[in-house]
Amino acid sequence: MRIVIAEDSVLLRAGLTRLLADAGEEVVAAVDNADDLLTVVERHRPDLCVVDVRMPPTHTDDGLRAALEIRARWGQSVGILVLSQYVEETYA
Repeated sequence: MRIVIAEDSVLLRAGLTRLLADAGEEVVAAVDNADDLLTVVERHRPDLCVVDVRMPPTHTDDGLRAALEIRARWGQSVGILVLSQYVEETYA
């Protein structure tokens, strides 16, 4: 499975990358902001994106907005897993 990780925390991004790679998955890109997420999805067309809710540039809901854009542009061909340390029920 080809995976893109979008997480602004360096430690969490590196840990997820390592965990998935050790499990035999192909992490094709790991980015720290929503703008780069859209760029790498366009370039790599992954099977799955693991996306944080709060990311640069505004540190509000940029990751979630990027996930919605991915769904609008590529439909069901790209799976999206929203994974966040942020506790806010409205984003769920």
